[in-house]
Amino acid sequence: MRLLIAAATTFELEHFQHFLDQKFAKTAEHHYCKDNLEVYVCITGIGMMQAAFALAAAIGEFRPHFALQAGVAGAFNRDLALGSLVIVRAELLGDLGVEDHGTYQDMFDIGLMQEGRQPFAGRQLVNSFQDFPLKLNLPFVTSLTVNTVSGSSATIHKRTEKYGCDVESMEGAAFHYACLMKKLPFLQVRSISNYVEPRDKSKWKMKEAIRSLNDWMIENLPTDL
Repeated sequence: MRLLIAAATTFELEHFQHFLDQKFAKTAEHHYCKDNLEVYVCITGIGMMQAAFALAAAIGEFRPHFALQAGVAGAFNRDLALGSLVIVRAELLGDLGVEDHGTYQDMFDIGLMQEGRQPFAGRQLVNSFQDFPLKLNLPFVTSLTVNTVSGSSATIHKRTEKYGCDVESMEGAAFHYACLMKKLPFLQVRSISNYVEPRDKSKWKMKEAIRSLNDWMIENLPTDL
């Protein structure tokens, strides 16, 4: 079984990669093997553009059976505790659009993208969770992917009113889109590092979020397949 694991940055997976270095045979850079499991770690870089290119290259080279995206996220939903983990069921595009006299309209609003056209379900990139080997043992959420993270009250209000998503990231939609287009079973797991609010890093729980994410991945890696 070949499992592709994607993350935007190395520090989000540092502890997990240390685990791979100790418990798996490293056959090439970013490529690990143990028994019937091969793992390829793809560090995509920040944002949809870099993620799309890196994922396309990794999928073409490694030809995985499954793909897992792991990373941190900000939460619009205050019921999600900092450091807690979620599974993203659906992704929406949060800032691909135009400003029209002070009003934001996305590509669906102006008719340059069609709702329901493959791989979209309506305006969402939805994971059906078919055939993925890991247990779905976390809460399900919707996520908004943006190129500029929400950091002002006005932006947060507009995005909350228009999309009503639980969390926000910068790469999730690219991952969902690539996997859906390639018909590749996939899973996106996020750890909540902060709430989406006017930027104040003193309130973030980045270390705790990364630790809980890496612990979950180590505990749930399907090494018995």
